[in-house]
Amino acid sequence: MNTTLVIGAGRFGKHLAIELCKLGNEVMLVDRNEKLIDELSHKVTAAEIGDYTLYSNLEALGIEDYDYIFVCIGKFQESLVIVDHLKRLGAKQVIAKASSSVHERFLGMAGADSIIYPERASAFTTAVEYSNRNIYDFIKLSDDEGIYEIRVPNSWSGKSLVTLNVRKKLGISVIASKDENGTVTAIKDPEYVFSKNEHIIIMGSKDDIKKLT
Repeated sequence: MNTTLVIGAGRFGKHLAIELCKLGNEVMLVDRNEKLIDELSHKVTAAEIGDYTLYSNLEALGIEDYDYIFVCIGKFQESLVIVDHLKRLGAKQVIAKASSSVHERFLGMAGADSIIYPERASAFTTAVEYSNRNIYDFIKLSDDEGIYEIRVPNSWSGKSLVTLNVRKKLGISVIASKDENGTVTAIKDPEYVFSKNEHIIIMGSKDDIKKLT
């Protein structure tokens, strides 16, 4: 369990705060919008109203006590000011949301430890999924590597993982299988036999996955 501060209760910030809470984290959500805080206060550990572009308001939160601080402010200048204040107050880990590539670059210059660009990440994932009808889901790990959900290739049906030797021959790793109910089970046995119409979770480079699918 982590102690987390989320600054900004907009569309991204509120969903992030709620999901972090569901995963067992202690979450403080802050925003200057009283209506948003009133609506969300019962869904997080604690919530406060205030202008957190002000150094004194951030200082009062005890910034050094949080494991992670997420800056989910869309306004360019305000987010930079908050990141700068947080680093001067001794924040352990500042993760900031960017709304453009320029914003991303300046957040890095301001001292953000990590930067999230959700619109770009979502667009990339959607483009990959809808560019190949054999890919059902996708998680980007790097510019080249990713984790993919695909249907078992016809040539794999009835054959075992060790027989196919996909890691050596195709350069990919088979991680898990996914049944029709959406239950994911790790594939640990090299003698695991693939079945027709089964979905599998695999990891590999874009080129290797493209060849396979």
